[in-house]
Amino acid sequence: MTKNCALIYNKNASGFNEKTFFKILKEIFDCGYNPTPIESTYPEFIIDNIQLLNNDFDVILTMGGDGTVSNAYQAFNSLEYQKALYGHIPSGTTNDMGPNTNLPRYNPTYSTRLLLNGDIENRDIISINGHAIAYVAAGGILAPATYLIDKSKDKKDAGTFSYIRYGAKKIFTDPELYKNIVNNPYSITYEANGQTITTSTIFFAIFNAKSFANLCINPHADMSNGKFNVVIIPNIKELLKVLGQGITLNYGIMQSKNVFSTDALTLTFNDRTPFYPLNCDGDERDLLENTNTLEVKPSGKVLELIGKKRK
Repeated sequence: MTKNCALIYNKNASGFNEKTFFKILKEIFDCGYNPTPIESTYPEFIIDNIQLLNNDFDVILTMGGDGTVSNAYQAFNSLEYQKALYGHIPSGTTNDMGPNTNLPRYNPTYSTRLLLNGDIENRDIISINGHAIAYVAAGGILAPATYLIDKSKDKKDAGTFSYIRYGAKKIFTDPELYKNIVNNPYSITYEANGQTITTSTIFFAIFNAKSFANLCINPHADMSNGKFNVVIIPNIKELLKVLGQGITLNYGIMQSKNVFSTDALTLTFNDRTPFYPLNCDGDERDLLENTNTLEVKPSGKVLELIGKKRK
């Protein structure tokens, strides 16, 4: 019996191509599914429609950037019962969710085949102040660059390079992205793993991922074990060291003294909160609007299709 597959696609994603889109529909059919394409016509479309689609389809695929998969995680997190399997076809600018689900970053047709012939994993969803994220939330130096880039007209043409170019430009023009943070790091107190620590930070991230920002973070990440990772960088020297590990080492940043794993985190800003909202899965989320504290914990799981893991 043929199963039904909904394909929610975002035409505005930087990697969307109409010819490729029809190849993907054929790939879904060839994998034994009846494809139903559904265009996402506004930012909250997935969140608003996932309940109905969950009842009507065997598989729900999303196609777009990491912001698209972030909305899907929020939507599935709100369900009482998940009937439809979920899978994401990377077709954005950086596509960090590609390696996080054992898929290529920039081959959506092949990714579709890998998904529909792949494995099912019960992936953790992280909750930060009640907001579900798929794989990362970050703040501090240059963290907002991936959502501020939307103001630039060159994102679709320049791809990942536009982030680098825009970020470098903003270092010299926006003190709240670099200079003010370096000169006056955030004072924080965090509680995790039975310890309470007060320190300073210029960059922090909460993540459950193999990759983010095109860096190798943890190639052996277990994204289903009820834990997440935290990186807290106190100064530029440590930031450059961690970035170097993410670029050059095949084990990522996990052996850095600045990284730890936990199943619960409370992080409080003692003097001021970040000027820009947190970057959650590449998009802006103002999770500190009425508080100076981040409460982080696993909030549930999503039954997700991923590519077959290498033996």
